[in-house]
Amino acid sequence: MANLGPGGMGMSNQIGGPMQMRQTMGGPPQGMPPGAMVGGMGGTMPMGSPGSVGGVLPPHPGAGPGHMQNQGPPQGQSASQQNAQQEIQLRFDNVARVRMLVGSLKESLSEVVRVAAMNIYHTAAVDNGIRASSEAAPQRLDKALEEFFNLCNQIEFTLKTIQECVLQERASQRYLPIPVQPNRYEPPGHQDMFMSYSQFLSTIGSQIAFAKELHEILTESANRLQQPPPPQPMFH
Repeated sequence: MANLGPGGMGMSNQIGGPMQMRQTMGGPPQGMPPGAMVGGMGGTMPMGSPGSVGGVLPPHPGAGPGHMQNQGPPQGQSASQQNAQQEIQLRFDNVARVRMLVGSLKESLSEVVRVAAMNIYHTAAVDNGIRASSEAAPQRLDKALEEFFNLCNQIEFTLKTIQECVLQERASQRYLPIPVQPNRYEPPGHQDMFMSYSQFLSTIGSQIAFAKELHEILTESANRLQQPPPPQPMFH
């Protein structure tokens, strides 16, 4: 590079020198031999090849626009799935259902108070002659009260269901302390810690048969106690 000819120094001064030109175009830093990028030791890509401008490697051929897009489900489908999961949760989770009903009950109570105030104001205005009785009456109060009491009945029914579930859970822990595998297939491991579904059915069947037999014995004993005793024979 020392033998540049008559205009070599001028060109070198204008461009910034050979080393500065290589650094500007993404070549090797100062101190690295030029053959590291040009000529290629270890199979490196030459500087003049297309796709290696500034030392930046081209993207992978498989990384097209389809690979950059999100492969997740559409937003509408995910929203529908979330709504379905929420409905299932509210159907089987009584506590979550009570919480939802309590929120609706608050809104219904506010609506009852609002409708009652409108009816009182309308009636007072008609009595004082401010409004004519033929004007349109506000919303009926009985419909708002009906919706309010309907929500109260649903909350009461759900709370009773929760109470029954708690009582059944206590009875299950008392008479069947081993947890039951909820699925029908056999558990793969730790079978001593869990009871399979078939074992659960057989255990429940034997308990029902025992309770039925005990009930029959007690019923027969009670019937015998109600019968009058047979007359004792007279000995002379």
